Amino acid sequence: MIKFVGTRHPFVKHASEVIVHPCATNGVLPGSRECIPAGVFMENYKPFRVVPIKHGAKIGHSASKTSPFVNRPLGKDELSSIFELPARFQYKPINEKELESINSGGAW
Repeated sequence: MIKFVGTRHPFVKHASEVIVHPCATNGVLPGSRECIPAGVFMENYKPFRVVPIKHGAKIGHSASKTSPFVNRPLGKDELSSIFELPARFQYKPINEKELESINSGGAW
């Protein structure tokens, strides 16, 4: 048997006439003269077109904000891996409960 909790929800009487949608910014009614039919809209719709990138600078002269990789010895206070950091700055390992929660999709 189904037991309903709480009070009854109020019955919302819908309007018998067409009204403007609350999210409409310009107050256009559906089916009015100002409302463009979907077919007309799709005739004028131009889909996205991929345009090739135009390079202004030559490849040898880097105009980008990133620096090219240079293989060099590490300086003072530089690390090659996150695992060389102190333990408090490394990623914490996932414990068994977290792993089970992830594998079950969050279901207990």
